[in-house]
Amino acid sequence: MEAEARGREPARWCMHWAEVSVFDDNATALGIDISDLMGAAGQGLAAQAVRMLNSAAKPRGPVWILCGPGNNGGDGFAAALGLIEDGVDVRLLATHLIQHGPTAQAFRDRCIAAGIPLSIWPEVQSTIGTGTPALVIDCLLGAGPGRSGVRLRGDVANVRHWLAESRGKQSPVLACDMPTGLGGPDVITATATVTYHAEKWSLRNIDGRIQDDVGEIYTANLPWPARVEDCGPGDARRHPPIRVDARKGDRGRLLIVGGGPYHGAPILSGLAAERSGCDLVHLAMPSDAVERAEWPLSLIPEDIPDATHITTRSVAAILDRVLNGRGCQAVLIGPGLGRESESIEAVCDLIEKLVEANIPLVIDADAIRALPSHEWPAGMVGVVTPHQEEMAHWLGASDPVEILNIRARRDGIERVVEDESCVIVRTGAEDELWAPGGRHCFASGGHARMSVGGTGDLLSGCIAGLIAQGMSPWAASRLGCALLRTAGASAAIEYGPGLSASDVPSHIARTLATWTGHAEDRDA
Repeated sequence: MEAEARGREPARWCMHWAEVSVFDDNATALGIDISDLMGAAGQGLAAQAVRMLNSAAKPRGPVWILCGPGNNGGDGFAAALGLIEDGVDVRLLATHLIQHGPTAQAFRDRCIAAGIPLSIWPEVQSTIGTGTPALVIDCLLGAGPGRSGVRLRGDVANVRHWLAESRGKQSPVLACDMPTGLGGPDVITATATVTYHAEKWSLRNIDGRIQDDVGEIYTANLPWPARVEDCGPGDARRHPPIRVDARKGDRGRLLIVGGGPYHGAPILSGLAAERSGCDLVHLAMPSDAVERAEWPLSLIPEDIPDATHITTRSVAAILDRVLNGRGCQAVLIGPGLGRESESIEAVCDLIEKLVEANIPLVIDADAIRALPSHEWPAGMVGVVTPHQEEMAHWLGASDPVEILNIRARRDGIERVVEDESCVIVRTGAEDELWAPGGRHCFASGGHARMSVGGTGDLLSGCIAGLIAQGMSPWAASRLGCALLRTAGASAAIEYGPGLSASDVPSHIARTLATWTGHAEDRDA
């Protein structure tokens, strides 16, 4: 497989470490065999290894491949199979007795069946032998949450120390996806790094130059369709796990500001937010709307002085709820708000003050009218969820990517390609998502009956609830879009043409349980 050298030119966008498993799970959901992906990753790694071997001035020695227990190690075993086809002398060293995943273990078993010498740490002499390696391939850790900048532990640390003292210390090193220990004191410095699909966070410095320990970067393609990048079940990988010692409020407190003309919209948003896993959901609605509503027991009403529609008279009360005590981790503004000029003025005031307080925001429905024309509000972290007409009114013909990039540069974001802090979600039959640095994807699927009123309120509530739990706006938007569409399709099976928006929230919870592996907890 060909790998494209990027040299010192910044990548169009950088994948968050967690997106590696996100895309893998999306690929599996699309029926792509994960072993095909690992095989392709191994071939990309082997191709670059052969190029490095062929360019070496001195005679070729053996290639050492250091394999960790995860899929990065599996890529190393897959690369070994490709290298022996080219007649390369390969020696394998594994840190663990078995691989953690079945696909990685299958490639390990194929290497054993092929007779490739394999040692398991701490035994090295029987495999490594007496020759100095022509190349060391680092497949110990690779991309993964928390990999960058941490101190190595266990047998991975032991192998790294052994390599630093062995005959391989002077040999060139090819890293798989990222050098092990990058950013920390135990980094295995690479001569070159093969990464997959797109560059990963931390491979470059803030100024866009490749980190010294990374070497030359080569990006290898993987055999998956573009749909793998779209919103899907893999996005649940970034949903924060529930801690065993969790207390009420640890998983976020959300305030929803809206209502007045339409009292049902904020309640639908609140139901979706709590079904996304948010602990506490507060609603600030004018008193007349509160009296009209059938109030769910789990949603918390907040008293504000307005009776018929929200005005600047309620701003102080709303800020008091957000900023005092344990505060709120996100605020959703807009569901059921209406278009009264006083309400739009109040939203402008709220946005300004909440941005100053560093509170993430989701701006939906008529609240979008309070946004500055053709630009993202200065300093705002969060999501805007317009439908096509609302987007045209707000941005006109402006390019959403350029709008977000301008915001990132204006607000001093140092690495625009890594920025996940502001997102535009254009809702419709197919949702379209944009974020700074070229991030762009779609959300499709669902059911035609989801065109019923209230589903937009469900989406904004779901996204806001996920942000309140600590997800970045980009990750929350992707997961929220995927959850709502799958939940809607599931609810449509049960309710058919009679489906209403209020039928969907429980299916959001069931879908999330399935995707995160918590179905057993739900059924217990």
